[in-house]
Amino acid sequence: MHGTLQTRVSEARELQGRLCDGRDTIVPPFKWAAFARHCWPHKTAIHLAALAGKDERTAKRWLAGEFEPPGIVLATLFAKFLEREGQ
Repeated sequence: MHGTLQTRVSEARELQGRLCDGRDTIVPPFKWAAFARHCWPHKTAIHLAALAGKDERTAKRWLAGEFEPPGIVLATLFAKFLEREGQ
């Protein structure tokens, strides 16, 4: 791998962001990923993987922003967002 590109990839991992093709910037993780980490602070990836029936590695890639999560994950997070406290 080219040295400059490897440096950018390591920067993105350190910031937990992702590199965007066509732009020379690092994009921060999506808001839904922060909300998921707030809802399930321990083993977030495992919980999301169980919701979608996928493996933990795939869920970690969703959280990192490499791939879009399936609709069931986003629907569950939306339902969690609309939940009232104490119910």
